[in-house]
Amino acid sequence: MKPVQVKNNRVTELHQHHSDVGARLRALRIKQGLSVNELAMRAGVSAGTVSQVERNKANPSVRILERLRQALSVPLSALLEEDDAASDPVAGDFVRRASERPVFDVGRHGIQKELLSPHGEHDLKMMIIQLPAGAGSDEVLVGVGEKAGLVLEGTLVLNVGDRRAVLRAGDSFQFKSTVPHSVRNESSEPARVLWVMNTLPPVVHL
Repeated sequence: MKPVQVKNNRVTELHQHHSDVGARLRALRIKQGLSVNELAMRAGVSAGTVSQVERNKANPSVRILERLRQALSVPLSALLEEDDAASDPVAGDFVRRASERPVFDVGRHGIQKELLSPHGEHDLKMMIIQLPAGAGSDEVLVGVGEKAGLVLEGTLVLNVGDRRAVLRAGDSFQFKSTVPHSVRNESSEPARVLWVMNTLPPVVHL
């Protein structure tokens, strides 16, 4: 389901662009003069994983994306769009236009994310996560900071530590991101959630 916006009582479909993570990763690696093996060693992943991501043969998990962008010392947006992607010369570093959201797939279960944070480096990251029926997070980032969100559509199960909460559209949440956590759509309908996080390094990968 593509997001829509209401304008003058008319529903308009947003035209986001699907990010070519593989091409961006390869371009950044070459720009920094790194071989596939060198980047793999820096990121703590296999050379095969780097190669598969670059050739778009696999959707990288959140853990892999985080390790790759840290190894390259670039913000997440650098893996999702060109350096000059901010089309607004005045507000491009603090405004993300609805029509310019990069969309990317993560993991193996059809989870899709839309980046809401403006182009560039920001401590606070915002995105909309779309989870098909039965999909859930295999890996999450745990580190100093907080995570928060708002369920936009559908029903989600949020586990934080040893506690479990069933969240429906309109429900919101916030918790320390040092606590192990996971999210899953156990319903038969797709779900969308606004996800906000401020997780500082060092990051522990589950």
